[in-house]
Order: sequence, then structure tokens, then C-alpha cells
Amino acid sequence: MRHVVVAVTARPSYSRIKTALVALRARPDVRLSIVACASAVVTRFGRVADLIRADGFEVAAEVSSVVEEDSLSSSALSTGVLLTQLSGIFAGLKPDIVVTIADRHETLATAIAASYQNIPLCHIQGGEVSGSIDDKVRNAVTQLADIHCVATPQAAWNVSQARGYYENPLGPGVYRTGCPSIDLAAEARRLGAFPHSRVMVLQHPVTTQTAQAADQMRATVEALKGMDTLYFWPGEDAGGQAMSKVLRLAGIKPVRNISPLNFPRTLMGASCLVGNSSVGIRECSFLGVPVVNVGTRQEGRERAANVVDVPHDVDAIRQETTRLCVMMKDGPFPSSHLYGDGHAGERIAAILSGRAIEAVA
Repeated sequence: MRHVVVAVTARPSYSRIKTALVALRARPDVRLSIVACASAVVTRFGRVADLIRADGFEVAAEVSSVVEEDSLSSSALSTGVLLTQLSGIFAGLKPDIVVTIADRHETLATAIAASYQNIPLCHIQGGEVSGSIDDKVRNAVTQLADIHCVATPQAAWNVSQARGYYENPLGPGVYRTGCPSIDLAAEARRLGAFPHSRVMVLQHPVTTQTAQAADQMRATVEALKGMDTLYFWPGEDAGGQAMSKVLRLAGIKPVRNISPLNFPRTLMGASCLVGNSSVGIRECSFLGVPVVNVGTRQEGRERAANVVDVPHDVDAIRQETTRLCVMMKDGPFPSSHLYGDGHAGERIAAILSGRAIEAVA
């Protein structure tokens, strides 16, 4: 039996692995252990660890590592704290493989803790480009990982190139599985939307623009004034507390958390998504929800026709949001399978169990 340990570090990372966890739990040849850490165990960010348990999973360990400081050094400090604690947890759990997700600093801590103990590492969502510090983290994890489950053909090619497989779009250990968050979007589409027709706002700080974080959020709030909006809590990176303060002063009470399945159902009911979250690039492309992507945080990501890019400018944000909301009255954009077809979790579970498959989303 293969022992698979999955580190869930935040609300988005749970959405991006949940269907694989469900598939792993159903496999008799796999023992699954989940480690909830970083913002996944912080109440201010919705305590995703509780959602994981509510979904019927056992959490093998909780790791508190978030340094509550709105500064550039907080991510580095949090990474060090998490690395120290995960090293001991992995030594105790003795996994056959560790899974790390996406491109945040916690992902790097997980990768280092596993790699230095000679534990094989699987990286979910490598090979993508977003134009921020996340690119450096993602590329570093690509070099540390042994198995790569990527979302798109371009991401597969990028990983293969980075690992030196110059003539092979799917080099050894590189699998094009699609993104598990699209699995949830596909399930949400089968269940139906939660109709509300509000503008949803998911805007996070940009690590290289922390001094502008408050002004950037202020521009979005001003642009959407008078519109029926649903704001979500900004991420924990430097600048997040400044953005939260802008929301509080505007009298806005952001949503801290929604379950991974109810979130895309809520997305489906929206008239538009505004902000800089990768949700707009991934789930919204599959669901056909129009997106006003603000600023540079997702600058390099592959995108479908549902995304319009604007700067942090009040008039530009308001104009494009209004235009897309009107267009949405005629129905959603065409669904794109750029980031997956709804079966990524099954493919990833098969790969982690050691069964060779043709993983092509």
C-alpha cells in the first residue's frame, strides 16, 4: 500500500486538490494522510481544516506557521516556520510520496521538507506563468519535484523544457492531467448555479507591489460603487491587511470562505468576476463567467475569451464590468477546456497510486 501525504496550505489549494483526495480515498491501494497548514488553519482565512473534516477526511496534522505581519519578510518567515515543522511531521508519517500544490511560499516549504528527506515529491500545477514572485517559487518546486501533474499542454512543455527534456512535450514524470478545480466546476455545472447576479470580487495583494496594495483595492471599490457586489477576503501575503482595512473602512464585509463545491456554484450565478485571482482564469473559463482581470498578478497565464485585462484604473474597471454584466444577460461565454475536462482528480490519483496511465486532459 502506498502512503500519500498531501499538504493543504490554503483555501485555493484545497479546491485544487479535493477531487484527487476523493479519488485517493476510494483506492484500496492507497493510504491517504492530509496535513493542514499555514492559512488553512487560521480562522481569519476561514479555517479550511474544518471544511476538510466536514467533507469526511481525516486531518493527520495541523501546522500553524503564519507570521501575522503585513510585511515582505512575513512570507519568508512563514516559510521557515513551516519548513521546520513539516520536516518533523514527514519524518513521523514516513510517506512514500508527498504532494504539494501550486505556487505559494508554503508550496516551497513543503517541497524542501520532502526533498531533503529523499521523499518523492509530486507537484500539482507546475509549468504555468503568472508574472510575479510565484513564478520563481513554481520553477524552484519544478526542479525539486519528481512527478508533475500539469493543467495545460503549454504547462507540460514548460516543465519538460525546465527539466531538460527539450524534444519531448511530456518528459519522464510529466503528466497532463488538467486542474482538479475544473472537476469541481464540472460538478457544479451539473448541480446548477446559486442565482444571485452579483459582481463577485476576488482581489489579492501583488507581492512585488505591496506599497500599492491599499490604493489598488481602493480603485476597485470605487469602480464598483453602486453595484451589487460580493467581496471575498484578500490573501495573506504582504499588503493583504492594508487591503482588508480599505474594505472595512468602506463598510464592506468580505466572505471568508465557501465550500469548494458551493464556490463554483456561486460563481455560476455571478454577473461578472472582478479582481486578480486565478479563479477567473481557470474555473471561470470553464463556466463561461466573464472576468475583469485587474493589474498584473495573472499577467502570463494562458486565458480564454472570457477574460478582459484592465489596469488599476477606476474608469477602466467600471466600464468593463458594466459592459460584461450587460453581455452576461445574453448567457455565459462558451465553455473552455483549456485547464481541464473534469477528470483531473481521477488521473492524479492513478498516478500517485503508481499505476501507469495515459494522462491527457
